[in-house]
Amino acid sequence: MNKSPAKPAKARYRRARLGAAAIEFACVLPFLVLFLMGSVEVGRGVMVKHVLEEAARAGCRVAVFESSSAADVQSIVGTAMDAANLSSANYTVTIDPPNPQGLQAFQPVTVSIEMNFADVSWIPTTFLKGKSVGGVCVMPAEGDGVSDPTKKAPSGKKNDGGDKDDKDDKKNKKNKKDDKDDKDDKKDDKDDKGKSKKGKKDDKDDKDGKDDKGKSKKGKK
Repeated sequence: MNKSPAKPAKARYRRARLGAAAIEFACVLPFLVLFLMGSVEVGRGVMVKHVLEEAARAGCRVAVFESSSAADVQSIVGTAMDAANLSSANYTVTIDPPNPQGLQAFQPVTVSIEMNFADVSWIPTTFLKGKSVGGVCVMPAEGDGVSDPTKKAPSGKKNDGGDKDDKDDKKNKKNKKDDKDDKDDKKDDKDDKGKSKKGKKDDKDDKDGKDDKGKSKKGKK
């Protein structure tokens, strides 16, 4: 039995297509790998930047307190970096002003953190080679306006004086309100007594009038 000539032709065509697909995949593969590596690298950079911004925010929250020091800021930043497993990387913390003690109220305080991306990259750097990544946070100081940096609020709290004044004001307002209520009560009592005396006087006058009428009628009789 003779074989059909169409079958060998189909087999040759199928083998030719497989070879073409392999060549096409080989051409596309380098670009696909570069795209995946770039995506991973950029994603890692964005993640590290977010971590540095959170660490800078934590340090800035400490720096705005009047009794805080640069060592306190460095300590809290180090804690945040340890929590993100970035403590082994070389990073630089910049505080402006360098000594955050004795700041005026609402004075801007800046904490910035910067590091080389190559120290935290998951793959050999290609797209971000030689680049640095960082985070910055700016907050207003919460000082009470004391110009002398040696004067600190007790127990690290800066608004104790203000809170005390607010409490005193509230207490004075409450006392004034109580005094006013007492005066109103006294006034009401006085008015009630006046009305009572007036009522008694009217009753007495009525009684005297009745007596006079009785005497007049008796005299006529």
